[in-house]
Amino acid sequence: MPSIGLVNAHPPKARSEALELIVGAGEAACEVIRKYIKGHGYEHAALASTLGCLTWEKPSYSDYQLLSRESEYAAWTLVNGYALNHLTISTHQLKSHIRKIDSFNQYIEANGFKLNSEGGILKGLQLALLAFMSPDGLLLQSSTVADTISFDFADGVSASAPCSYIEFAERLLLPEYKNIPDEEVKEFHRRDGFEVGNADKIFESTSRDQVTRKSA
Repeated sequence: MPSIGLVNAHPPKARSEALELIVGAGEAACEVIRKYIKGHGYEHAALASTLGCLTWEKPSYSDYQLLSRESEYAAWTLVNGYALNHLTISTHQLKSHIRKIDSFNQYIEANGFKLNSEGGILKGLQLALLAFMSPDGLLLQSSTVADTISFDFADGVSASAPCSYIEFAERLLLPEYKNIPDEEVKEFHRRDGFEVGNADKIFESTSRDQVTRKSA
């Protein structure tokens, strides 16, 4: 069985671009956010992330549902706080025959993990795969669907809520380095940075549609 290890997904010379989550919410949803944050939601964030606890009071199920209707990602944050949203495995760095993302995705699905289908089936590689491709075709990404937990809300309701997921990325060689022998390839020879369009789809890994979707 191939061995899989966690590796650094962010190349040392990656672009200094950052994705910013902007929630366009109605007044009722904003009131829910203000109710729990109260200007101090960021305090002890690192410790809370490590311990898996919230820095605000446990939310009610009614507030969670209201926020979910406006922004599922904001609702995710309400119940998960500063917990890790996802991590990334760079498949091209794996010392395995499944380092190509199409083979890797097949391996993941064969072992019972559900992949995010938001991007549809990507054609054009050796095999069809569930993945997201950058416009230049040099960054291929996929992700699992988030696990779920049973969350006990403040008003006595216990309900399923999405938690974390895993992203996979394969960075192909830049055109000027395509003829470099495999044993000489370094990370800076590969496509760096991320794509906002891909990120939007990958964030859907925690959405209700993906979490409740039945495996193919």
